Amino acid sequence: MNIKENIAKAEQEFPRLFANFEERIYGVLFYNTNIKDHHDSNHAILYTDKINDLQKVLTDIRDFYKSIDITPTIYHPSIENYFIENVHILKTNGYKFMTALDSRIMVVQNSDVKPLSDILDIRQITDIKMIEDGSFFIEKDIYLEEIYRKCINKENSYLFVGYYENKPVSLLSFHVTKYDCTRFDEMKTAKDYMGKGFAREMNKYAVNFCIEKNLPVPYQWPAHGTSERITSEAGFKVLFSLPFGYAVYAIEEHYKN
Repeated sequence: MNIKENIAKAEQEFPRLFANFEERIYGVLFYNTNIKDHHDSNHAILYTDKINDLQKVLTDIRDFYKSIDITPTIYHPSIENYFIENVHILKTNGYKFMTALDSRIMVVQNSDVKPLSDILDIRQITDIKMIEDGSFFIEKDIYLEEIYRKCINKENSYLFVGYYENKPVSLLSFHVTKYDCTRFDEMKTAKDYMGKGFAREMNKYAVNFCIEKNLPVPYQWPAHGTSERITSEAGFKVLFSLPFGYAVYAIEEHYKN
């Protein structure tokens, strides 16, 4: 596979790092009943080349998630326009879908070490006790706590926290995938400390770490323009885009139409 195919696979499979899952011939069903409304932990992915009867697949997905009281949700596969091309069967089976502008995938394009300003004391977090007692980050976040509790001790999973005046104010996590690339998973700064350049510092530090450890192809997709600028300053450049969207089982709306 080429780099686009590898990253598309990594984007599809990344919840294996922290979510529970069940395998199907047609895809994977991710779930975590502790955080039922966390989308990345609770959704299905599709292996479109292995689907012969999409209606049966949609029914199986619906039945599985309904059985554990989670809203059935399917993430858009890497095939362009898949939901649009299957709009009729999705709608007749009670699913509505949303698609957005494609996700711009940014990849580190060189091996230059980025200079740091040393405004943060950046530490790697490896002690699960820090996750359990909430001391890894200054803001309460039940989703991140649940995710990091599950993956903190997994090989090739990394969590770094930036301390300012001895307070944990910013974090960044990434993991090495089995598809020869390194996915930047989360970048977050406490609200009271935004606008101080902490995210830029964390990004540069993480890129330097990947370069020094010779980790494979670091990449991420920025959530908005500010994130893209910060990512660019750390040496990432837009390389390509992938489809983005999801289909949700919404039978009530279905019956109204």
